[in-house]
Amino acid sequence: MQSRFLLKSAFAAPLRLGAMLVLAGLLSACAQHLNAPVQATPMPETRFRANDPVRITPADSVPVLYAYLYTPVTLGPYPSIVTIPGGGWTDGDATDMRFVAEYLAQRGFAVLAIEHRPAAQGGLEQVLADLHAGMRWMVRNARAHRLDMQRVGLLGFESGGHLAALLALAQNAQPPLSGLPRDAMLPAIRAVVAGGAPMDLTTFDDTPALRALLQGNGEAARRMASPVHRMHAAAPPFFLFHGTRDAEVPIAQAEAMAETLTEQGVRVEFYRMELRGHTTTYLTVTGALQAAAQFLWRTVAEPETDTQTDGGP
Repeated sequence: MQSRFLLKSAFAAPLRLGAMLVLAGLLSACAQHLNAPVQATPMPETRFRANDPVRITPADSVPVLYAYLYTPVTLGPYPSIVTIPGGGWTDGDATDMRFVAEYLAQRGFAVLAIEHRPAAQGGLEQVLADLHAGMRWMVRNARAHRLDMQRVGLLGFESGGHLAALLALAQNAQPPLSGLPRDAMLPAIRAVVAGGAPMDLTTFDDTPALRALLQGNGEAARRMASPVHRMHAAAPPFFLFHGTRDAEVPIAQAEAMAETLTEQGVRVEFYRMELRGHTTTYLTVTGALQAAAQFLWRTVAEPETDTQTDGGP
């Protein structure tokens, strides 16, 4: 992890990426979906509404943080997804997740894209507090926007996937996990989607971003903030996607997470994107996003049932 994660740059200036889009078409079919259901999951298709940005921080707080709500143009109540952006914990810009939010809203989900402050402004505890603030806004405004807060999932890319995993593990834990805050106002999490996410921080080189997140660089702090080392049997189902040639966040991170989930008896689907590096994973994310949306429909939107699969990792 010698440089900051590249999600923001990966999606910048799409009109200049003609050659990469040709590559995306060639690579789109090169994926292996482990533990996939035998049959595709039917999903609704609808128009959506992009609502005005909402402030999630108190009036006197600095910085001012916003979230962006997207809702289907249907009756509701809607299964609800919270998206968390990447950026190496240094840049929590919720607008990076617009394309994901629009895609999911067109398939019947309400989506809240939350931004958070850089980790240098308070570390992991403050970043998680920002995410909790966004989710508390959802709880307070659920009736007005027809949000079903008993059907909530999380989705994050890169560092956002790491945060989604930690937030879900902390929120679903009984008793609470030491060192990770659990917000009693918030519901349990029904599912997590994490793409290209660092799941074991003990394996990475020391970087300014990691030191800022952990407010130091000790081994204990790294383990405390590593989803692989905080796993428990009450964790929600996970959908992991990752490029097999990712040099910044090696696919071994997702493999370790999938193995740990399986050992705990937690349902996991693993979408291996062959021949993809860190940036090309996101430039060719359409297939993974389609599979993730179906996973979220099965685990968040539909009643909880046992789903027959074609085998697991």
